[in-house]
Amino acid sequence: MMDCRQFEHLISEYLDGTLSEEQAETFVAHLFSCAACRALLDDVQAALELCRGVEEVEPSPDLNERLRYVLRGAAMSCDAFGELIPNYFDGVLTADEYHLFEAHARVCSNCRQALEDVTAVLRLLSEVGPVALPEGLNERLLTAVRSADRDLRRSWLWQLRRRLRAWRLGWSGPPRSLPLPQWAMAVVLCAATFGLVFLNLSGEGGEVSIRPSIARLFDRAAEVRAEGERMVEHLEQWRAQVSAFLRSFRPDRERSEEKRPSP
Repeated sequence: MMDCRQFEHLISEYLDGTLSEEQAETFVAHLFSCAACRALLDDVQAALELCRGVEEVEPSPDLNERLRYVLRGAAMSCDAFGELIPNYFDGVLTADEYHLFEAHARVCSNCRQALEDVTAVLRLLSEVGPVALPEGLNERLLTAVRSADRDLRRSWLWQLRRRLRAWRLGWSGPPRSLPLPQWAMAVVLCAATFGLVFLNLSGEGGEVSIRPSIARLFDRAAEVRAEGERMVEHLEQWRAQVSAFLRSFRPDRERSEEKRPSP
């Protein structure tokens, strides 16, 4: 038995008479048993009769050339066409680029319209005559350049002075701890220890022990260091408060300096 799909595939061979005897018998048996396939075969035969009744059409002489243009135009994208438009008007396209450009302009209406628009703009620009420079233009340009240079130098000096003031007042960043010269304390202790040892050795045979003196000296140095650290901490807190107080007036002073007329 033959199903409808096999019948559809064998229609062309049946009409051409190339089916084998067994396939032809099966095809005809299915044709008489299936109304849908019989209607399909009638439609195909009617279409063939209609095509045979149409007269042959002679191709146009430029058909081959138009086909070549279509193939060449399809070889170039619209983005590539847009990138070559300046080179096209400057006349710096290679031979291959020129032929592809022309072929794409023939087959692509959007790119052809863009090319026509650019051509119209260039034509209008070419019709515009030269414009005479206004009198005193050079002097005004020189004056403007000198003024801009003077303002730039003034701005640079103002920023430098501002940074210097900010650095002095502690505005440039969070208050940093004051450098504590701990090495100086170590030098003092070493010098004192060396002095005691020297005095003890240079005495006239006296049995004087220097350990208690050195211990007292180190204890006093520790007390002085702790007191100095407390003073430094108080100074940092005081400087932070002063910096915060002065920083609150910083925007007002900057606005007043910016609004100040330049000489």
